[in-house]
Amino acid sequence: MKIIPEITNRFSPTTFTEQELSEEQLTTLFTAAGKAASSYNEQPWRFVYALKQDSEAFKNILECLVEGNQEWAKNAAALVITVSKKNFTKNEKANAHNRHDLGLAVGNLCAQATAMGLHLHQMGGFSAEKAINNLNIPEGFEPVTVIALGYYDGDFVETPRKPIDEIVFKGKWK
Repeated sequence: MKIIPEITNRFSPTTFTEQELSEEQLTTLFTAAGKAASSYNEQPWRFVYALKQDSEAFKNILECLVEGNQEWAKNAAALVITVSKKNFTKNEKANAHNRHDLGLAVGNLCAQATAMGLHLHQMGGFSAEKAINNLNIPEGFEPVTVIALGYYDGDFVETPRKPIDEIVFKGKWK
């Protein structure tokens, strides 16, 4: 069986073209993200984004990144802070699966972006405290990653992946 192209063609560039993205494109990406499965259908993911053409909002997110990531992410067409709700809405108990569920949503967003000819690069190198302050993220929510998103016109860059027998175990861990 073949892996779908939206998975095999995915990679995380650190260079982007100057081509802009539209609100419609971002709506499509976030709609795809919203279709992800989640524990108790909680849908704990939230996204705060800025298009590059909205320079003040873009700067507010860019400033949250560590210096090394700012160097290249400043050229992305959009920046997105991924955020997760820490507690279940129905009972305010801790949601131990909130980051997993956010990851599923970002996986959907990533596959949709690839299908649309876009690329993204997800980063952990950012200040959650700055994100909370700069973007008015309320208590009970945690910033998890930042995504740089845009067009890439270089060659496909395949990074080495671990072999399947190193990541999958039948019956029990070897």
